[in-house]
Amino acid sequence: MRHIIRLSNIGSVIFSVFFMISCNSNDDDSTVLTPGITIEEGKLKDFPLFGIQYKEINIVDPEIVENKEVKYGDIKITVSSTTSLDNISASITSAELNLSKFSISPGNEIGLSYDDQKVNVYTITNATGDKEELLHYNVSIVKEVEPVPETLKITNFTFEKSKNPSLPNDIMISRTIEDTGRDIIYLFVPLGTDFTSLIPTITYDGTKLFYTQDSSVAPVDMDAEYPEGNASIDFKYPKNFILAVKDKNNDKLRTTKVIVDVINPLKIETVSITTPDATEGNSETFTVTKWINQGNHILEYEKATTYENQEPITPTKVITARRILPSGGLIPGESRDVLVTVNSRDYPEGTYKTTAVFYPSIKYNKGIDDLLEPVKLSITSKIVK
Repeated sequence: MRHIIRLSNIGSVIFSVFFMISCNSNDDDSTVLTPGITIEEGKLKDFPLFGIQYKEINIVDPEIVENKEVKYGDIKITVSSTTSLDNISASITSAELNLSKFSISPGNEIGLSYDDQKVNVYTITNATGDKEELLHYNVSIVKEVEPVPETLKITNFTFEKSKNPSLPNDIMISRTIEDTGRDIIYLFVPLGTDFTSLIPTITYDGTKLFYTQDSSVAPVDMDAEYPEGNASIDFKYPKNFILAVKDKNNDKLRTTKVIVDVINPLKIETVSITTPDATEGNSETFTVTKWINQGNHILEYEKATTYENQEPITPTKVITARRILPSGGLIPGESRDVLVTVNSRDYPEGTYKTTAVFYPSIKYNKGIDDLLEPVKLSITSKIVK
């Protein structure tokens, strides 16, 4: 009897050992795959979307160590800016994943939301057997950023004092006049500035910047690219300075003409004069002084001369003044006469006073007269018998 028990005990021990070996084998951390399949085969080759053509995709595969996934993979997809990020489903085929060996979840029939930068996890498992989870991908979908169209404009133009030591401070744009296809920018430097050598600092919204100093060159033919660095430019009359900003395809452009001048281009040689006596009963005209163009562009006048400080106040003007304007305007450095007419025909003897206010205007450049400083001429006239 004891022998039989002993044999029974031995049999129990053998069974226990076999059971323990079997349990230890099942508890091994290594993933058990169907014969002929490796975990590497479960990596996605692409991630197409149903009904949506993506603009860009970036796939980072999961990290695998000793046939086990240690880090999820990442799939980042960019779609058109007009695409809705709600209810997007995958369209995985055998071209992206061997569906005879693996399956993916969520399936193609499931639509998911990617609004507010939401990330969804896709899981790859065995297609047969215990269907153990093998690999994972974090999937995110975002809209492409709409490219901001190039305005092809000069965004800033400055004469910095650091580059132009003769200037008292930085000179900024005083006014921009926009027109179809061409702009004009105005900068005013102090009287006495050397216009022949100024270094601008230019910023622009476009791909390339071209320039010319020949106004006869058509904008499309401008092929001199504006040099980088501290390029010295001659702005002195009659030089022109025209910029063209072109787009990346070199088929669209916008030009800008740069006008550099002074705000006080008009000078009166003598600011206070007394005319010769005018004889009562006649209207007499006298040449009393000269007006001078001390600016950098041709001057003319659009606004009529005004008068102030009249003594005595009369129903009509006793004293009027006018500038002689040459044909084509007054070029820089030129001067012409200022004439004063005394209406001694309609007014009696006596002393009359007034101040004539002259307004400058830069030829071909309208819309900035309010920026230019007028000059005044004090006039005294005596009417005698």
